[in-house]
Amino acid sequence: MKNILQTEKYFTAIGYALGAILGYVYYIQFPCTTGCALRNSPFVNILMGLLLGGLVFQFIFEIINPKNKKDVKNNH
Repeated sequence: MKNILQTEKYFTAIGYALGAILGYVYYIQFPCTTGCALRNSPFVNILMGLLLGGLVFQFIFEIINPKNKKDVKNNH
């Protein structure tokens, strides 16, 4: 059985979940008091965190587990 962190979809799903949680924490910790367009709704912050978390975790996954290891060795 594969390690759960070695499969891309599970690793990215963890990133989505963590990003959504951090987006909500950002909304709670840094409330907008002057009528900001992006930070006035918890849904917008959760969505932004979700997308950024998935993007960052997919990027990290590609660094940890490159698809073509032969090309990575030649570039260094």
